[in-house]
Formats: sequence, C-alpha cells, structure tokens
Amino acid sequence: MHEFSFAYNIFKVAEATAIKYKAKKITEVLLEIGELTLIVPELLQRSFEMATKGSIAEGAKLTIKMTPGKIKCRECNKDTVVSITKEAQLTGLQLFQCSHCGSNNTEITEGKKANVKNIKIQE
Repeated sequence: MHEFSFAYNIFKVAEATAIKYKAKKITEVLLEIGELTLIVPELLQRSFEMATKGSIAEGAKLTIKMTPGKIKCRECNKDTVVSITKEAQLTGLQLFQCSHCGSNNTEITEGKKANVKNIKIQE
C-alpha cells in the first residue's frame, strides 16, 4: 500500500508550506494525480486522514483530480490517451498500444506524476 507513504509526503509538503506562512490550520490540499501512478484515490483519502491525525492538517479536505495517461508512439510519432485496465490495477503491468497504427512500441509521456497544486490555510 504505497498510498500511505504518498499521503504522508503530501502532508509533509502541506505542513512545510503552512509553517512557512505561519498558518494555524490547513483546510484543504488540492492534488493532481496521473492515472498511471496506480494510486487508488479512496485509499489515498483514508491514508491522508491517518497521516494528518493530531496535526494542523487534521480534518483538511483532500481534493484529488485525476489526469489521463498519454503515450507517444515510436513508430508513427502520434500521441494517444490511455487508461489503466482493471487487470493492470491489480498487477501494475500493462503494455500500451498506439490507437493510430497499433504498435506496442510506445513510451509514456504523461500520467505518471502527482503534484500538490494548491494548499488552503488559515492564518
């Protein structure tokens, strides 16, 4: 369950920001997560609640925006939007096929990152 360590890291980023601005409370963290990270939003929500217990972020809303994955074909040089299959969610393994030419010779260009986009605080 990598969601807990991920949630803890999000909390530490938010906490450092809050300390920098001398905030009393963190009220919301807006997070953008690529679909190809294999992060399960529901588990991340619960993990964030556990990670922030007893801190200035306890009770903060974690807003998660999922962004699609994209691949670039090495054969035809075109981009394709891709999604994780149910099987890949369980195994973490999936080959992506170009929707234009059908090649499996592709590379992931988007969807593997996660970013804290905004932190709302009370001063």
